[in-house]
Amino acid sequence: MSRLKAVGKDHIGAALLIALGAGAFGLGLTYRMGTLNHMGAGYVPVVLGVLMILVGLAIGLTATPAGRGAAVGSAHGATARGPEWRGWLCIVGGVIAFVVIGQYGGLVPATFASIFIAALGDRQNTVKGAAALAVGLDVFGVLVFHYGLQLQLPLFAWG
Repeated sequence: MSRLKAVGKDHIGAALLIALGAGAFGLGLTYRMGTLNHMGAGYVPVVLGVLMILVGLAIGLTATPAGRGAAVGSAHGATARGPEWRGWLCIVGGVIAFVVIGQYGGLVPATFASIFIAALGDRQNTVKGAAALAVGLDVFGVLVFHYGLQLQLPLFAWG
């Protein structure tokens, strides 16, 4: 029983992430992989599965056992207030903004709006900081996805 007490939320989350990653990896292997330039149906699930496993391992290995760490409510400024609705709404709003603006405005405005809205979910972030982050990641996204991977989403679209 004392061994179960040493398992905290981070360890459970890490185990779930590893299990989900292993499932995605295993199912992805049943499809054709292809290459980086001509990805098959199994390429993305396999890569995401491996990444999920690696992140799960990193979380699990760096997590402190339950009961050993900061006092309850003081870790990362969290308190026992309940769910952080602002963060949830901004992240979901950012995804919705990317879908809508991406279809009618193109990659550049969709990426900017998505990152800007999601960044405002952090109470410590300012509008200026969110805008700077959005511009930086927008430039990075254009370089990687438009020029590097030649994604078929136009940079700008009108209507």
